Amino acid sequence: MSTLDPQTPLPTGTHKPEAMALIRQVLDFIGDRPLDGALEFELNRRFGPYGAFHDRLATLMRAGVAEGWAGYAPVKGAGYSRGRIADESVETRGMRVETGLMRDVVGQYHRHTRGEIDLVIPLDPGARWCGHGAGWVVYPAGSEHFPTTEGGQALVLFFLPGGAIDYRPPPAELAGERFGAAPARQPAGAAPHP
Repeated sequence: MSTLDPQTPLPTGTHKPEAMALIRQVLDFIGDRPLDGALEFELNRRFGPYGAFHDRLATLMRAGVAEGWAGYAPVKGAGYSRGRIADESVETRGMRVETGLMRDVVGQYHRHTRGEIDLVIPLDPGARWCGHGAGWVVYPAGSEHFPTTEGGQALVLFFLPGGAIDYRPPPAELAGERFGAAPARQPAGAAPHP
């Protein structure tokens, strides 16, 4: 578990206002859309890797690590830190915005009670987060997984609707799973995650 304290004011830095302005553009686009494969496709098409928007946001997020407002709170164990960037508010369309800075690590198993939207920013060539390279990943409500990074270090930007996340023990069939071996489990009746 990280040392994030919800009572502590969120850190800031020179580049955070510009990063938040770009994040708000993404959140405005997401709006009330369902968290599904169609949203993932559109996020990658509009805000995905190799475009000017993505490149600038990735640069600003790297600056956030250096300035101490992204990935700033160590999690027990080596190679993992987190950081809360914004709490749920009207300005964030009800999303909590967090970051994870992970290097070859398996994080704590959890369930996305209302879904989760992530931007994967590999910091090392070949780094993958939950099997994904650079770009957006959308998990529907009810999906669950071990957040896993392999192949180097990645910075991940997380959008959590209502700040909802449920840390829990993994199901018995996944209790021994490690790197890359536990893809997100879908809720009953949901379409498979791409």
